[in-house]
Amino acid sequence: MDSFIKKLTKTYHRSVYPVITPTRPELSQAGKTVLITGGSTGIGYHVAKSFVQAKADKVIILGRRVDKVKAAGEALSAESQGTKVAAIPCDVGSATAVAELWGRFAGEGTRIDVLVLNAANTGIVKPLMEQGLAGVWESYDFNVRTQFDMTERFYKQDLGAGIKKYLIHVSTGAVHNFDVTAAMPTYSMTKHAGALTFQLVAQEIPPEDMQVVVFHPGAILTEAGERLGMTKDSLPWEDPSLPGGFAVWAATPEAEFIHGRFVWAPWDVDELKAGELGKRLKEDQNFLKFNVNGI
Repeated sequence: MDSFIKKLTKTYHRSVYPVITPTRPELSQAGKTVLITGGSTGIGYHVAKSFVQAKADKVIILGRRVDKVKAAGEALSAESQGTKVAAIPCDVGSATAVAELWGRFAGEGTRIDVLVLNAANTGIVKPLMEQGLAGVWESYDFNVRTQFDMTERFYKQDLGAGIKKYLIHVSTGAVHNFDVTAAMPTYSMTKHAGALTFQLVAQEIPPEDMQVVVFHPGAILTEAGERLGMTKDSLPWEDPSLPGGFAVWAATPEAEFIHGRFVWAPWDVDELKAGELGKRLKEDQNFLKFNVNGI
């Protein structure tokens, strides 16, 4: 347990808390259209649920399985108090499907204000040298190329219009906590590469144009985790409301101070912003970024 939890802040949250509660007026998503990949199950579904609670104008969820996407859309619509919910079957791992999706948005005049990249490829649970190039490259293709494809289309949809965008990437502690995820080396290295990509994107683009937040959602027991053999007793799991609320908070100006950084959803955001941590974030451009230890 100790090796899994990284307590950068004194307070380590296991569920949503007042500052990142989606119904907090300061976090209102009114007037915004939110697009969430992998939004039909697990963390993505709870992120979508939180944006509905934050009264986004429209929440669009994507997923590969038609039945799951349809059911999730119906459930979110039932809870909505004015938010339009669109559930679109789409395999974002397909370059053709992604091109058609953004073409559809352009054709119908849909502008995306917030993009939450949640869908991921968990890779093969084998040592790298036993996986073969095809298996390793499949994870790279999804966890790096696909993420960049969606990001580029999101950023360029109305380039020069002067309207701020919010890019939220649901990452994982596996990008740095390699001992804990030793059985899943492809997942760690491809998610690391994906997170580094967003760090470099944020280095080029100011938060006034596109605010970029990369975060570990906490230990959430998902359907994907269960397929890998996880049970409710495997870890001290966090509640899925935590990454949901954090994603909403990250899509507001309050989170601008962590633009381009890698953070954990369980860390207390007030502690990150104030005191020694806040001072270090202002003064140390490499703090909470990927680099080589010792250099």
